[in-house]
Amino acid sequence: MEHMRQLKEFGSRSEFGLYQAKEKSRLQGGVLLKQILENVTRSVNETNSTPHLKMIMYSAHDTTIIALQMALGIYSLAPTYAACHIFELYQETNGSYTMEMYYRNESNSKPYLLTLPSCTEKCPLHKFIEIAAEMIPKNWAKECELHRSTIQIELLLGLVVGCCLLLVLIVFCVKLQCQDKDETLGYQKLASHCEESEKMPSV
Repeated sequence: MEHMRQLKEFGSRSEFGLYQAKEKSRLQGGVLLKQILENVTRSVNETNSTPHLKMIMYSAHDTTIIALQMALGIYSLAPTYAACHIFELYQETNGSYTMEMYYRNESNSKPYLLTLPSCTEKCPLHKFIEIAAEMIPKNWAKECELHRSTIQIELLLGLVVGCCLLLVLIVFCVKLQCQDKDETLGYQKLASHCEESEKMPSV
């Protein structure tokens, strides 16, 4: 199980953290983060005419939690089965609002408190939104578009890799064919003089 956990962790790091981590975090985790903050803002500004929601729950894959935590800059370990990331909104006695985050990554322990970088455990809502805004894409569809030069480079790399794999396959097939040909030639070992003498009947 430890090997499986390490492989899963390596897969998560390679998918999100090795190349353009900040950009991928914005484009993958920033979308969900934007939705969460919109729900929080709606709850703060709600009136008697708007629905009064006490809790909103999302069901998602482990990669969704990783992307969200990467966007927030608080990722540590790959989520286990039934992991849970919690956002809690509080109204303080002075009327201001604060945000707290908790993370439960195993069933045998209680959720532990998370701290947003550059903020406190009980992060003021306006500061939380200000920090998180950097990780929310302004135009997700446009930012996800590939430039023509990028497409050409990826196409060229794909062709090179495909040709190399085809060449390896051809060499492998030729080698197998040569081995089969050698085996069908019918070479036989010639008997030595001693072996022939032993086979001759004695007079």
